[in-house]
Amino acid sequence: MIGDITATMKFGEVTSASGASFLASKMSGIMGLAYDTISVDGFKTFMDVNTLKDKSFSFYLHSNPTQSYMVMPGMDTENYSVVQSHKVVEEKYWALNLVSITNAGKKIDASKYKGVIDSGTSLIVGPKEIINEMIAGITVDSTCKGLDKLPEIGFTLDDQYYPLTAEDYVLKVTELGQTECLLGIQSMDMPAGFNYIIMGDVFMRKYPSYFNLNDNTVSF
Repeated sequence: MIGDITATMKFGEVTSASGASFLASKMSGIMGLAYDTISVDGFKTFMDVNTLKDKSFSFYLHSNPTQSYMVMPGMDTENYSVVQSHKVVEEKYWALNLVSITNAGKKIDASKYKGVIDSGTSLIVGPKEIINEMIAGITVDSTCKGLDKLPEIGFTLDDQYYPLTAEDYVLKVTELGQTECLLGIQSMDMPAGFNYIIMGDVFMRKYPSYFNLNDNTVSF
């Protein structure tokens, strides 16, 4: 039960876990909100089997986690002026039609990739061959100097451009009273055929995201 929303569902028990995510985070598990086509053992998801007629939800993420929240079902009816909707192009992750990415006004063809909107990924992450182009020439000073001189980057989904400034894509992490700046975009060696750019929390903080299983769209 989440609030007054109930679901009778199966859980996969984790008896051992590798990787830093489970060590660094405070979560005790993951309740996936993507499509059941990627669910372990084909288990139905919370959204599949809950009591809601409106199968939709939205995230409003902020740098301060205590200000972040989720709406289920639906989305907030305040604090926005425009809603841009995009059809899901592959019902696995919440994958959208990614046309291009931009670095300082330079448009880079990204049509072989899909843009995946994923609240479970802190950064923007993708294969080296495309992400390295996106961040070429961008060096983040750990002391946070010169952020105003860093270029705008962006994503074009369908025919809509979504810009991100350094204020959006540079993370300010404070530990023991000291603040350090880090680039919130990471390139990785991905397995062959992984043609996705994961547009995680760095993107979703700028663009509150509404996931709608009723018509298979994501809106910002």
